[in-house]
Amino acid sequence: KEGCASGDCGACTVVVASPDASGNALDYKSLNSCICLLGSVHGKQVITVDGLKNKAGQLHPVQQMLVDKHASQCGFCTPGFVMSLFALSKQRSKQSNKQSKQYTHHEIVESIDGNLCRCTGYRPIIDAAEAILNQPYTDDFDSNTQNTLSQLKTIKKSQSDCFLIPDNISELAKFIQDYPQAKLLAGGTDLALDVTQGLQKLDRIIYLGNVKALKILKRDKDKLIIGAAVPYQDCVKALSEQYPALEKHLSRLGSPQIRNVGTIGGNVANASPIADMPPVLMALDAQIIIQKGAESRCVLINDFYTGYKQTVMQTGEFIREIHIPNKKPDYYFSVYKISKRYADDISAVCAAFYVHFKAGKIISARIAFGGMAATIKRAKNCEKTLNNQLLNDISLQKAQMAILEDYDPLDDVRASREYRLKIAQNCVQRLFIELEDL
Repeated sequence: KEGCASGDCGACTVVVASPDASGNALDYKSLNSCICLLGSVHGKQVITVDGLKNKAGQLHPVQQMLVDKHASQCGFCTPGFVMSLFALSKQRSKQSNKQSKQYTHHEIVESIDGNLCRCTGYRPIIDAAEAILNQPYTDDFDSNTQNTLSQLKTIKKSQSDCFLIPDNISELAKFIQDYPQAKLLAGGTDLALDVTQGLQKLDRIIYLGNVKALKILKRDKDKLIIGAAVPYQDCVKALSEQYPALEKHLSRLGSPQIRNVGTIGGNVANASPIADMPPVLMALDAQIIIQKGAESRCVLINDFYTGYKQTVMQTGEFIREIHIPNKKPDYYFSVYKISKRYADDISAVCAAFYVHFKAGKIISARIAFGGMAATIKRAKNCEKTLNNQLLNDISLQKAQMAILEDYDPLDDVRASREYRLKIAQNCVQRLFIELEDL
């Protein structure tokens, strides 16, 4: 079913299975099929709600539990809920000890963040989810894992003139040089809207999801290296180990279906002034590794954006990696997202703070805001005002007034200029309150 054609409602949710890193098991991930371009699932198993019943024609245990708990009313949203819960149940089934994991109420609610029920039927849906997820079961997908893996291996590499699927970084670089006007596709959570909402025809697409060098995720001695095509969901644990506030922040970025495919690299390259991750990266002084052909260069994200939807990237270049420095001793990081809805919504204002704080004194601060200008932008005046300041009302008021010098936001459908400025000032006050509690 298609409801919104923009990845918001979850009615079209399907599950895509592909070999995991070991090659001996399958990773099951939910995604919004309405914004999934066909070429991105080449070589993968696509499972729809119609394919869940077993060989005998019986409902899948997830489907049956929703029936038993009377969790379907009008039924329009039900297939999406089924597929989201099926994906979560398959992640559980990969564990060596199926009894070891008990999903909490919060985890279950979070797993269906991307599914909207139009009949206010969440209570029985959650009852069904708690029942099925916290009891072990096996199904035809479990018994057919090796057969599925074997079949996937037989699928030949295939591409057309309009949809190119490079296997390695050299092939990707050549494609981009040969076709500099081609659109680069990672998760497609924004690009696909040009098709579904803008009704555009994309003449040539280069898909990044099969390039292993862009899927790297590793901790170096002093930084975290994230490949440009690593989905958000795969980054959560590594990011939150150093910066715990990012776990909550990322949980509000889109929905599970969006985070399963959307990438930080795409969020950076898109250059949206309301993007959720660039303020974080700017506060943390991240570096962007850009490549063209066989040559690469490093750009501080502070220097990456040159104007509205504009970056320093030149024709033929692409983002290869994002480098995020490890947390320093006596530094405090926090990020605040203000939006009309708590989850699955874009920011009116996004504020990120990285503060060197010791013995009740702010020694230095890096502050970045989204939604306050044509680009993601540092609050330089506010930062200067806070340097070497004690936490008190005077330093707070000076920092809040400095925000007015740093930004002159526009009115739009999400928020007025005055609202944005007041919210930004309130974010500084919120930071002070958190620092006082350390």
